[in-house]
Amino acid sequence: MNLAAGLKRLMLGPEEKPIPNLNRNDRCWCNSGKKYKACHQATDDRKRAAQRAASAKQQGGSLKRGF
Repeated sequence: MNLAAGLKRLMLGPEEKPIPNLNRNDRCWCNSGKKYKACHQATDDRKRAAQRAASAKQQGGSLKRGF
């Protein structure tokens, strides 16, 4: 790891793994044997919402135009 990559990791934090897109009735990605809706769907939805909010904040707040 070079200096630039180390500073980027320090400033931005660790990279998160992408959240898999599954249907509600598919088997969960964690191999628990449960359906996705009963296992990890709620936590994955919260993570996606937080990522959307962070990217919107990074892009300048709201997506409204200044007319």
